[in-house]
Amino acid sequence: MMKRSLRSLVVAALILAIGAGLHAPASAQPDLLSRMIALNPGLKSYTASIHADVHMTSFPYLNPILDGTYYHKDPSKDKIVFTSGLPGIAKQFSKIYPRIAGPASWKTVYLVTENPSQGGTTTFKLVPRKHGRIDHIDVVVDDAAATILSMRWNYNDGSGYAELHQTYTKVGNDYLVSAQTGHVEQSIYKADIDSTFASFQLNAPIADSFFADN
Repeated sequence: MMKRSLRSLVVAALILAIGAGLHAPASAQPDLLSRMIALNPGLKSYTASIHADVHMTSFPYLNPILDGTYYHKDPSKDKIVFTSGLPGIAKQFSKIYPRIAGPASWKTVYLVTENPSQGGTTTFKLVPRKHGRIDHIDVVVDDAAATILSMRWNYNDGSGYAELHQTYTKVGNDYLVSAQTGHVEQSIYKADIDSTFASFQLNAPIADSFFADN
């Protein structure tokens, strides 16, 4: 009798455990933005050589080739120093080179809307909290890799737009941009830009003051 009661208790306990498993919430998976923020956890800064081909499709129809060094430091410090090419063009290109706050800063800098995933990608709409020339930025993200595939800056003054498409390479355990293809369509000029990045130096020491004049 005691053995039967014990067996009954064990069976009842198993049924309860199975039932609890069926009704317990599944462990939550990190959302896409959290995964983007967590990408490259050990990488705090890096430098890379940059080679840029600029093809201006409006006057003065120049096609400069620029070479230099790209600098990045978390969370959102970026700078390009060109060492070859037409000095005037290089200086202007450094200023207009598209920049965007890192995903960790998005909710502070922008009102963020995440659209439903389609075909393995998700589009975020970023509306600047501080009113300025940019109306919003559309950012397309690879769902699997949590990397930014493209960005489009939409201006609110009717002057045009700028867009950028990116491909990546893996350096050690980190995913870094290896190539960019961009297009700028503004009232004063139009241009296509192709850039490649190489010779990465990870966690390079870069002082914050280096970005002060950026």
